[in-house]
Amino acid sequence: MNLLSGNFEFPSLIVIDDEEFWSRYGGRVEANWESAGLRQYSSLDGDLLGELVRDVAWSNEGLFALLQGLRRLGQIGRERVSLPPIEWEVR
Repeated sequence: MNLLSGNFEFPSLIVIDDEEFWSRYGGRVEANWESAGLRQYSSLDGDLLGELVRDVAWSNEGLFALLQGLRRLGQIGRERVSLPPIEWEVR
């Protein structure tokens, strides 16, 4: 629960471990109206993911969820992931 806004937030990471998924079903995946600006990123493009992480438009909780998801993806999908180092820093 976000104590500032009072909203319930459920970040999630969905991993589909199927080499043929995007070629077979990629054209059928549709976003709902709330994600009109949906963008796709390859987990193999470390430079682009680095730019995404440094984007100033992130909310604190959104950036935390993204970094946790990327960290976990790096743990479970080693050969399919090229991520910049993710290090936690307390300020």
